[in-house]
Amino acid sequence: MVVFIHFATFIAAIAMTGSFMLDNKKVDSIYLLLGILVILNSFGRYMISISTTIEMALCGNIFNYVGGCFCPAILILVIARLCNETLPKWLVAVLFSFTGIIMALVLTIGKLPVYYANVELGFAPGGYSYLIKTYGPAHKLYPVLMLFDAVVLGVYQIKAILNNRNISFKSIFPISMTGTVVIATYIIEHLIHSTFSLVSIAYLLSAMVVIRLFERVYMYDMTNNIANYVERMKTYGYIVFDKKFNYVNSNDYAKQIFPEIAKTWRIDFPVPQSDSFLYQELYLPVKNYKFETKTFFVNDTYIEVVEKPLTYKNGKLIGYILELVDSTIQKKYLTTVENYNRNLKIEIERQTEHISSMKDKMVLGIASIVESRDNSTGNHIMRTSAVIKIFADALRPQKEKFGLSEDFLQKLIKAAPMHDLGKLSIDDVILRKTGKFTPEEYKIMQTHSTEGAKIVEKILRNVEDDNFVDIARNVAHFHHEKWNGEGYPMGLKEKEIPIEARIMALADVFDALVSKRCYKESFSFDQSFEIIDQNIGTHFDPDLARLFLTCRCRLEKLYNGFTEEQ
Repeated sequence: MVVFIHFATFIAAIAMTGSFMLDNKKVDSIYLLLGILVILNSFGRYMISISTTIEMALCGNIFNYVGGCFCPAILILVIARLCNETLPKWLVAVLFSFTGIIMALVLTIGKLPVYYANVELGFAPGGYSYLIKTYGPAHKLYPVLMLFDAVVLGVYQIKAILNNRNISFKSIFPISMTGTVVIATYIIEHLIHSTFSLVSIAYLLSAMVVIRLFERVYMYDMTNNIANYVERMKTYGYIVFDKKFNYVNSNDYAKQIFPEIAKTWRIDFPVPQSDSFLYQELYLPVKNYKFETKTFFVNDTYIEVVEKPLTYKNGKLIGYILELVDSTIQKKYLTTVENYNRNLKIEIERQTEHISSMKDKMVLGIASIVESRDNSTGNHIMRTSAVIKIFADALRPQKEKFGLSEDFLQKLIKAAPMHDLGKLSIDDVILRKTGKFTPEEYKIMQTHSTEGAKIVEKILRNVEDDNFVDIARNVAHFHHEKWNGEGYPMGLKEKEIPIEARIMALADVFDALVSKRCYKESFSFDQSFEIIDQNIGTHFDPDLARLFLTCRCRLEKLYNGFTEEQ
C-alpha cells in the first residue's frame, strides 16, 4: 500500500506538471521549477520504497533531498513575487547557499559519517523499504534550514497581511499555509520516527495549490506581464478586475489619474460605493456588461478608457482590464478639425443663403418686370404671395390630410410670385389694354400659363433643386385650371391638377375679386367670399376651398392694411 501511495504521488506530480506546461505555452520558470522539484521528491520517495539494495535507496534519497530542500525556497520566491517585492540579494544568496551546503552534505551519505553517521536499508512488514538512519553532527543543519525557510515565509505572510490593500491576501495565504504544512509534516514525521514519509504528499499538495493559483498570480502580476509593451509608455494605465468584478491591480499611471484607487480601493474587493464617481462611471458599467469606450477630462488631459476581456489558457476568461490612454493630442486634433468643419459649414450655409437670397431677388425682380408691364393688376404678385403665406398657416395643422410637408409649403410660398411669369411673352398691346379682351386677345392672353412654365424651366433648372422647380412650374402652368375641367391651358380636372396649382388658384382668384382692376371695381369681402363659396366643386377643390374660407379674418385684416396704391 505504501509503495502504491508513493507511486501514485509520483505519477500525480508528473501529470500535474505536464498539464500545466500544456496549458501554458509561455510557462513561468518559477512554477515549472516547483513542479519538477515535486516530481524529484516524490520519485526519490518511491525509489526508496522499492529499493532492494542500499545503493539504490541512497540514490533515491538524493532525489528526495533535491526536491525537499529547494521546494521551500521556491515557495518563498513565489510569496515575494506576490508581495511585489524583490528579495534582497544577500537573502537569496544565504537561502540557496545554505540549501547547496545541505545538498553537498547529502552526497556524503554512505561515504562519510558527517550527515548520516550510519545508514542501512530496512524492510517494513507492509512490503516496502526504508532507510534506517543514524544522524551525524551535520544533520542538525537541515532543521535549521527548515526553520530559516519557515521564518522567511512567515515574515512575508505578515507583510502581506499588513499591506493587504495592495497585495492579494487570498493568493498569499494558501501558499504560505502549504509551506507551513510541509514544514510541520517534516517535524511530525521526525518526532514519531515514521518509516512512511508524508512530506512528499505535502509537497505535491503545495505544488497543486500554487499551480491552481497561477491564474490569479498571473492577474496580480500584471506589471510584469505587460511590461514588455508599456515600459516606454509614460501615458498608459490599466485597472484589472477578476471575473467576479473584484479589484485586482492597477499601475501608477492609473492611480495618478484616479487617486481614489490608491486611497479607497482594496484588492479582492469590489469598488467602494463611497467612491461615487468611479463607482458609477467605471465599475457599474463593467459589472453590468454595459461599458463603452469613454473619455474623461482630468487635469487638462483627455483620458480614453477601453474595456477588454482578460483571457488565459486558450481563451478562458479570468477577468477584465480597463486600459487608460492619454488621447489629449488626438482629441485636440479632432477638436481642431471639428471646429474647422463647423466654421466651414457655417460659411457654406452663409454663402448658400446669400446665393439663395440673390436667386429669390432675381425671380422677384423678373416678376416685378411683369407687373410693371401689366397695368391692370398692380401689386398683384405681392398680395397673392401674402395670401399664400396665410393659407399655408391654415394648411400646416392638416398637412397629413392633404399629403403635404413643411418643405412643400415653404417652397410653395417661394414659388407663388412666379405664377404669372408667362406674361413676359405677351405683347404689350394686349397686356396693357385697359378694356376687356376680344376673344382672339383672350386666347393669346391664356398662353401666358404655358409660356410661364417654359420660362420657369429655363431660368431655374440646374439652379434650384428639382423639387422646387417642379412646384414653381406647376404653379405657373396650371393655376388657371378648374376643378370641373373647364379651365386652361389643358382642361385638367379635380386631382389631375397639381395641388400647388389648386392652392394658387384660390389666392389668384381671391385677389382678383377684392382688387380694383381697370376693367372693374373691387368686390366687397362678403361678395368675394360668397363667389368662392358658390364655386366650390366647380372652379375650386372643395376641401381646399372650405379651408380657405376659414382664413377670412386674417385675409380681411391683410387687405385692410394695404394702402390704396398697394
